[in-house]
Amino acid sequence: MATIASLADRLRSEIGDTPKSFVYQFTADGNTNRYLIPYSPLDGLNLVVNLNGADVSEDVEVEEATGYIVFDTVPTADDAIIVAGNYFRYFTTTEVQSYINIAFLEHSAFHTDAYGRSVSLQNIPTLEEYPVVVYASTLALYALANDAAFDINVFAPDGVTIPRSERYQQLMQMIQTRKEQYKELCSQLGIGMFKIDVFSFRRISKTTNHYVPIFQPQEIDDRSAATRVHLPTPTYGNVETPVSIVTQDLFVYEGDAYEFTIVLDFEVDTYTAKSEILGVGIPGVIATFTITFPNVGTADGAGLRTLKLALTGTQTRMLPSTSYYDVQLTKDGVTQTYVRGKIFKTEEVTE
Repeated sequence: MATIASLADRLRSEIGDTPKSFVYQFTADGNTNRYLIPYSPLDGLNLVVNLNGADVSEDVEVEEATGYIVFDTVPTADDAIIVAGNYFRYFTTTEVQSYINIAFLEHSAFHTDAYGRSVSLQNIPTLEEYPVVVYASTLALYALANDAAFDINVFAPDGVTIPRSERYQQLMQMIQTRKEQYKELCSQLGIGMFKIDVFSFRRISKTTNHYVPIFQPQEIDDRSAATRVHLPTPTYGNVETPVSIVTQDLFVYEGDAYEFTIVLDFEVDTYTAKSEILGVGIPGVIATFTITFPNVGTADGAGLRTLKLALTGTQTRMLPSTSYYDVQLTKDGVTQTYVRGKIFKTEEVTE
């Protein structure tokens, strides 16, 4: 599973902005609590500050972009200060992660997986991670090119010329190369903003407004069960209304017992929990989750923030290929829904 941190590390490798270590020693002057470290931008998260042999990293604020560190209090004159950590050539960690986020959102816009879910960093295919990094590198290079655009050529009286505008030209050439690389990857792999879509015409029922299902073609003598084709569902420009309910889709195998846990940010042992499963076009409740509190009786039982939901093998057999569930908690007569999602079932082979 891709993470912002892992993709950010790959982006730094692509643009030559890998971290470099340093150790800087100086003495306090007793007049200020703000000192300049001659290395920037800094990796503030992993910066270690030592004051007279004691680690005071938690008591120091780091200005990553400028290289300044600010103590909570003014150190005494002649105090020995040692700062150790990593610094970068171009961008702070926040800036690199913002390029990754923007690139991912643009790369995956209006695309869904086979189950109709919007693609996120948690479920993005491994194959698409590198193209996202390539596109993010163009965004980072644009920022460098914008900075270089303010440089002008220098003409000395002795005839020496320093063509500083060449840096801008080189950056723009690199940006164009990276854009072509991203376009080629997307076209050949069928992903991203340059995805070449090949569709089968799908009929929508005029009476139900539902898609008519498509099944994989079979040989004339093939008597096996037809296999349903799960095609990405277009969004038609729809924008989901933001809600405070957590969406979590589940994947179960027919005939197998299934369980999963939900961790909330408050203690739930005083609530009454309930979770039911419904299907499209199927009247009534199909199944009900068995809900328990797994932390009861354990050493950390004081923090009862976890719910465990379980289904038996008999219950998973009753589920259709796609169903819906939610989790409600009730206290003092007030009921609120905290989790919702779809349940996708894979049909079993051996009964």
